Amino acid sequence: MRYLAYSLAFIASLAAAQTQAPPKIKTLLITGQNTAGHDWPTVSPLLKKALEDSGRFDVRVVEDFRGAGPETLRGYELVVLNYYDGNNKDNWWGDRAQNALLDFVKSGKGLVMFHFSTAAFNGWDEYEKLSGGNWRPNNGHHSAAHDFTVEVVDPDHPITKGLRKKIRQPNDELYANLKWQPAGTYHVLATAWDEHKLYEGKARQPIPGDGINQPMLWTLNYGQGRVFGTVLGHDGPAVKTPLFVTTFTRGAEWAATGNVTIPAPARIAEGGRDDRQPTVVTPGGAAPPSDAVLLFNGKDMAGWVKHDGQPSGCKAENGEMVCRTGAGDAITAAKFKSAQIHLEFRIPNMPAQKDQLKGNSGVYLQGITEVQVLDSYQNPTYPTGIVGAIYDQYPPLVNAARKPEEWSSYDIVFHAPKCNERGQELAPGTLTVFLNGVLVQDHAALRFQKGMCEAGPILLQDHSGFPGAPDTTMKFRNIWYRPLQ
Repeated sequence: MRYLAYSLAFIASLAAAQTQAPPKIKTLLITGQNTAGHDWPTVSPLLKKALEDSGRFDVRVVEDFRGAGPETLRGYELVVLNYYDGNNKDNWWGDRAQNALLDFVKSGKGLVMFHFSTAAFNGWDEYEKLSGGNWRPNNGHHSAAHDFTVEVVDPDHPITKGLRKKIRQPNDELYANLKWQPAGTYHVLATAWDEHKLYEGKARQPIPGDGINQPMLWTLNYGQGRVFGTVLGHDGPAVKTPLFVTTFTRGAEWAATGNVTIPAPARIAEGGRDDRQPTVVTPGGAAPPSDAVLLFNGKDMAGWVKHDGQPSGCKAENGEMVCRTGAGDAITAAKFKSAQIHLEFRIPNMPAQKDQLKGNSGVYLQGITEVQVLDSYQNPTYPTGIVGAIYDQYPPLVNAARKPEEWSSYDIVFHAPKCNERGQELAPGTLTVFLNGVLVQDHAALRFQKGMCEAGPILLQDHSGFPGAPDTTMKFRNIWYRPLQ
């Protein structure tokens, strides 16, 4: 029996391993130098993000490749270049580093040649063979950035397979008249029509005729390796378009592996556009929207507990949740991550109190991050402690407090942080908050705290448990949330 159990466990583990996603492609992005018009500090992080968001790449960035060698590239499967030397040989990497790149690709690895990297290393003949096409003196120009159509000319290549034949690229530079290697040494995947009238008579190089199709995407083999070239993506907005992100990530995967598994998004896929209609939701008014999860029914405290799991000490009276000092924190049994949250609250009039003792409560998201509740109508206190503040992190943009005894409302959009499997933050959580219909927190990045990677409850704070805690009766109503996928 023990042998059978071990055998079954082994088979199960083997099956699980076979269904796991393939290992991520180890990628080195070489950047750190360009022209004033090519903002590498902005664009390179966006290139990294596009690759990693695809789920196929693990990207490291190096901003100075001078002095590098084969050991620098050891362990990587792909290099992405966003680099231009400013036509200054002082910015060349040196023979050892440059030969390391050539040998890396020759050995069977991948290279992505991005945009103005085609202009680097003027005078290095082998770099031109590696590139396929290059921006060189008297070879390379463009009209002003504009919308243009990219036409797929090889619909059977893994990079462009499944894409629509014609796809719009908004407000980008259309590179023209590059210096190309001999025909047959590179393979064009997509072109765009360079309309000559857009130069308005200011072209620096001859442009006979009305226009000409220019290569935008291409591939080539270098030794045993693969190179993908793209001249799309001049600036931050241009590298975030569906066309750029799709062809860039698919081209990078092909260069590294010879295959493409990254799907073509519906909006640019062959056969049409994304016609999926949004889910119909009946808007709320006095009542929650039709797809909301109601957290307080106004009749009883079902779904609300204390920290020990016992029923909440707050009471349901006249459709309101009434929480008097000493009742304990009211905590939802429901747990969530990202969500749209609505609640209304009524702060008592406490003229004998001031500062943090005047109508203090709080709305804790996941039971961790507090959106402050306080009587902040003509009641000065520290900025990160007034109503609308993300407590101890951000003051509100404005003080939109109503008078005590008047009902106020919070509308909160909470995005939980992105985390890895070890519970470490990869991207911060954010909060957008409207107080009484007024924006008081605008996509604020949250301080990471333990537990934020997990689903958690909404907690309504009982501000008590310390000497001299004033008797405070907080009221809440119309509490609901909508999970955000």
